[in-house]
Amino acid sequence: MIRALSIKNYYIKSIFLMLLTGLCFVAVMVSVKFLSKDLPPTQAAFFRYLFGLILILPLIRLQFKKSIKKIPILKHGLRGVVHGLAVVLWFFSVANIPMADVTAINYLTPIFTTIGAILIFKEAITFNRIFALVLSVIGAMLILKPGYEVLSNGKIAQLLSTIFFAISYLIAKNLTKTESTHSIVIFLTLFATITLLPFTLLIWTKPIMADLLLLLGVAILGTLGHYFMTIALSLAPLTITQPVIFFQLIWSTLIGLLLFDESLDFFILIGGALIVIAIVRLSANENLS
Repeated sequence: MIRALSIKNYYIKSIFLMLLTGLCFVAVMVSVKFLSKDLPPTQAAFFRYLFGLILILPLIRLQFKKSIKKIPILKHGLRGVVHGLAVVLWFFSVANIPMADVTAINYLTPIFTTIGAILIFKEAITFNRIFALVLSVIGAMLILKPGYEVLSNGKIAQLLSTIFFAISYLIAKNLTKTESTHSIVIFLTLFATITLLPFTLLIWTKPIMADLLLLLGVAILGTLGHYFMTIALSLAPLTITQPVIFFQLIWSTLIGLLLFDESLDFFILIGGALIVIAIVRLSANENLS
């Protein structure tokens, strides 16, 4: 009985932390929406990672004091480049399409990660995976509506972003065999910042203090979101945590309506729900974290 109550408490904490995760990521989107009026997406993404790098400086000192082993710099560098490009595409899509569209399309990332695991790591093709992939394709068609409406640059950018994020996560999965979580986070932030620097200098726009403060908030919220999510995933199975991510779509839809006068598209909600169901289906038998 005591054990059952303890597990229930862990699950409740996990759900609460996933709700906080969703709120953090929606707050990041709102901030980026406001920033898009003043700064190019590449520059906004650069400052987000630069401030993130400053925030994790204590971790860098701690990591290099502990570790003396050879570091796979090429893998870390490749992931940083891919992830940096994904973030730029994400920032561009947030600036150009409704928040609900960004959130719903972003749900495809675990699906693309699963496809990549099958193709690259030769993981088994199971009925569970096939069912989830088919369901997610139907959901994606409802969101993108090819043939029904012109596929905008914003939607294309977000779709490419999810593919690049999936590649980044696959490289991270490979790195976990030899590298610590702290090391992976540190080098991702470092190489993403380096990747974005030359693009930022090419289209430099002088930021005002308000923009810099907002970007600092984006870095803090993004870091907190990933921190909350990591703890949530450690407290409960994915079958408990994954359904909660649908609330992020609800919140982004409502905030888009209230703050940015975005339209309500039920196809986006239905498509996003189908993809979340597909993710939960995968989570029931596999570890996608």
